[in-house]
Amino acid sequence: MSAREERIVEALSRTVRAIRGVSNLATLLGRIMEEAKLLLDGETSSLFLYDEAEEELYFEVVTGEMSDEARSIRVPAGQGIVGAAAIGRVSQIVNDCAADPRHFGKVDETSFFVTRNLVATPMLRGDRLIGVLEVLNKKGGGDFTETDARMLEIMAEHAAAAIEEARLIEAKRKSERLAALGTASAKLSHYIKNVIQNWNSSASLIDMGLKQENLAIVEEMWAVMKRTQAKIGTLVKDMLTISKDRDPERAPVDLNGLAREILQESADKASAAEIELIAETDSALPAAMLDPIWMHDSMLNLVGNAIDALKDTRTPMGRVIVRTRFDRERSRILCETIDNGPGVPAEARERIFEPFYSTKGSRGSGLGLSVVRKYAEEHGGTLTLETAPGQGAAFLLDLPFIAVEGSETEESSLPARSAEPTR
Repeated sequence: MSAREERIVEALSRTVRAIRGVSNLATLLGRIMEEAKLLLDGETSSLFLYDEAEEELYFEVVTGEMSDEARSIRVPAGQGIVGAAAIGRVSQIVNDCAADPRHFGKVDETSFFVTRNLVATPMLRGDRLIGVLEVLNKKGGGDFTETDARMLEIMAEHAAAAIEEARLIEAKRKSERLAALGTASAKLSHYIKNVIQNWNSSASLIDMGLKQENLAIVEEMWAVMKRTQAKIGTLVKDMLTISKDRDPERAPVDLNGLAREILQESADKASAAEIELIAETDSALPAAMLDPIWMHDSMLNLVGNAIDALKDTRTPMGRVIVRTRFDRERSRILCETIDNGPGVPAEARERIFEPFYSTKGSRGSGLGLSVVRKYAEEHGGTLTLETAPGQGAAFLLDLPFIAVEGSETEESSLPARSAEPTR
């Protein structure tokens, strides 16, 4: 194959892998549009979704910079070149937009972007319009060709199917989460009652300490009240997370550094229970675009759970390992939290990710692992458990790799290096 043909095959292959491996709709659409831009050698790309009720197209993903005003523009089906692709259900190739009376210039005016040429392709499921893919401004001043349109049509066919599936998955998950919140009200009430009882007991003892001028009691109970307040704050935050969809606020994250930071934060808790903490990090793992707050909370939760499991079961020579790995072939980031405890009981394995299910009794809300799994899914990844009786438990975060813009670690040119664990 020629270099161009190889590039086309690789781009389409990456797109299919991304579609198969990503269930979060926002992440999926972003990956599709990046690949479309690379595939057609365009300067930027856009993805419009179709609003059936209003019969309008609206911006969902834009790979370049665009003002909020421009993003808010909606294009009636049938207007503009994108609208023509939508209403006619056929690709549109325009290599001189300035001379085409259909060109919807309002977007250029508000975004200060000059569209020279474009190719727009409808995304269809049967006769139903899902949206339109658009790639703009061929690099080097060249023209878009029929071959470009055919390649974009192949991508649009896969994308339309994936978008429809992702929408069904998201709707199902939302329904399941809301149903779980409703059926778990009794468990939630019990947990809140215990928290409030601890709060009231601490407040009573603080009053007694103040009356007796016993500052030792006041200081001790004040620390308990602060921990109780933190529990309430965590509960509210976790409930909002479970019940509401949100896209990751991505920023560059050094996962190896974060793993070491989490173990440092957990050191006192582990030391008190005589548990060893170990970081086994992949030196080849590059920085990636992740939500830093979500990743911190997720890893801290998993490490904390592992320490609790070892402490509760009084495991001798307890050990918790946080292991990172970069899977180049799949373009995935792996972060595993492993303990050497007795493992997760069989009766708990099927329910451990359910909201409000807890093996800690009144000490836990049962939301932690549900939140971590939701964070993983909203990153386009998964959280899975591997466990066996007497062989500990391993929770694996498997996330798609999104390179930091401008970094040397582009997905298509990453060097083949072996993982070198460090402690």
